[in-house]
Amino acid sequence: MIQVTNSLSGKKEAFVPQVPGLVRMYVCGPTVYNFIHIGNARPLVFFDVVARYLRFAGFEVTRVMNYTDVDDKIIQKANQEGSSSEAVSEKYIQEFQTDMRLLHIEPPTHQPKVTDHITEIISLIETLIKKGHAYISDDGEVFYSVRSFEDYGKLSKKRVDDLLVGARVAPDEKKKDPLDFSLWKPQKAPNEPAWKSPWGLGRPGWHIECSAMAIKYLGNSFDIHGGGMDLMHPHHENEIAQSEGATSAPFAKYWLHNNMLTFQSEKMSKSLGNIWLTRDFIEKYSAELLKFFLISGHYRSTLDFSEGQIKDHQSALQRVYKTLDKANRLIVLSPTSGGASSAEYQAALKFSETFTNKWQEAMNDDFNTAKVLGFVFEYVKLINSFVDKKGFVLTEDGRNLLKIFLSHMAQLASVLNVFGEPTDAFLTQMKSLFLKSQGLMEADILKLIEERIEARKNKDFKRADTIRDELLQKGIELMDKGTQTEWEAKFTG
Repeated sequence: MIQVTNSLSGKKEAFVPQVPGLVRMYVCGPTVYNFIHIGNARPLVFFDVVARYLRFAGFEVTRVMNYTDVDDKIIQKANQEGSSSEAVSEKYIQEFQTDMRLLHIEPPTHQPKVTDHITEIISLIETLIKKGHAYISDDGEVFYSVRSFEDYGKLSKKRVDDLLVGARVAPDEKKKDPLDFSLWKPQKAPNEPAWKSPWGLGRPGWHIECSAMAIKYLGNSFDIHGGGMDLMHPHHENEIAQSEGATSAPFAKYWLHNNMLTFQSEKMSKSLGNIWLTRDFIEKYSAELLKFFLISGHYRSTLDFSEGQIKDHQSALQRVYKTLDKANRLIVLSPTSGGASSAEYQAALKFSETFTNKWQEAMNDDFNTAKVLGFVFEYVKLINSFVDKKGFVLTEDGRNLLKIFLSHMAQLASVLNVFGEPTDAFLTQMKSLFLKSQGLMEADILKLIEERIEARKNKDFKRADTIRDELLQKGIELMDKGTQTEWEAKFTG
């Protein structure tokens, strides 16, 4: 049984879809006026994992993620660039989809745009007006009346009277109540995007779009609504008020909110200049490392980003891929006759027999990817203890154990969307990125390695040790294997 922490109840609950075998899920998508940063990528990566796991668990999943392609920020960007809102939004929808492909995010079932759903939005607003939940100002702006919805604040646990404290009303304020929010905004300038409506030329407010599109594609009531914790109030709170005010049906049964990404314990913000664009991170490191980092903590916990953290995660990810690579290389060799009975073999075999149950139990417990990764590292450690043991000989039993390990990891990779890259190519990429970041050339490293091999032949161990230490200071670790010496990037935080 899958358990999820429902923000609506504040409790962990058994996950039971409203339609047996079918999960309907809505996750708020981007406002398309710029490239996404790694904080935006966290819900993108996490809810992709949720959908993958639900499918793995046997559910059919209908997932909706919207594009807000009309908004004040888009209009402002268009004015700055001397372009149109449509051109800006289309450009950044394409850029967003490029980032999704780089991250190997599975495309949602539906990716609706606000501008393609104006009819549905107008219809929903008309229903709210008829039911007494909305009103029209003199200039044609339509507002939602927060106090008309008795349960307002049930998601964020904020009381209406508490929200009113400190709220101010400008002298020309059109609202009847400071807490009321806009459903339809009149056109302010001729170059602004606008559509005909019963209230004049205008465009939708931010919150109403998600209600209209979720209801169209998933029905009046569906299973999961997801997004970042920063959206809980007012966006998601307003979605509930609009949707339930119009349909009188519970909007979403389960609300899942991922926590924020901080930068060296500070909130990421443009004003502080600590924003990392997703594609910049991928170019400097890799998409695989970003995904790995973003699922390394529980989704409800704050995740802190720093160069030290990233290097630690690079090292951990490299350790997993090195083990996968080692296993891939060993299973193609011809084994010797006889069984494997070492203590290290027995420990790895015993763990392999319970690994699938362990990681599924962790995922069933509120999608605890951090705990899953803990099991992965335990598995990797046991496999390495087995194959790196002095005097190791590959037997048929040993090869079967490695095959099982690779099979388990491939299955897990299909759910977590990490550990699925070709091992040779990924390790080579990590080396290349490391050399680029350090301004080093592999040819220079290989030259020093040859010099060190020659020094060892001549019993000049002092020179050999000096070369090893010099390279280690640059983050390059040498591994002697018989007459051969290999190197790898040593990432340290």
